[in-house]
Amino acid sequence: MKAVDWIRGRRPNEAGPIELEKLQAEIEQARSEWAIAQQQLDHVSDPDLIDHAIYYLEAAERKYGFLLREAKRLKLDIQPQQRQALLE
Repeated sequence: MKAVDWIRGRRPNEAGPIELEKLQAEIEQARSEWAIAQQQLDHVSDPDLIDHAIYYLEAAERKYGFLLREAKRLKLDIQPQQRQALLE
């Protein structure tokens, strides 16, 4: 399930195997985006770009956290590294 579907109120009562696989793929993609955002923030030096990097990192963290909470709600098997991120 995509975040857009959730915002629009399209939440199925039960997620099928295909939806769970899609959610798992979205979680992996979001984790990758989050890692990239952290690296960008570590390497940026221009003051204008620092603001952008911070915004991008916060957005990536929120997206990743949302997807992990959605997986928890659907009782999707969460990997240990994802479980740790959920607790932070």
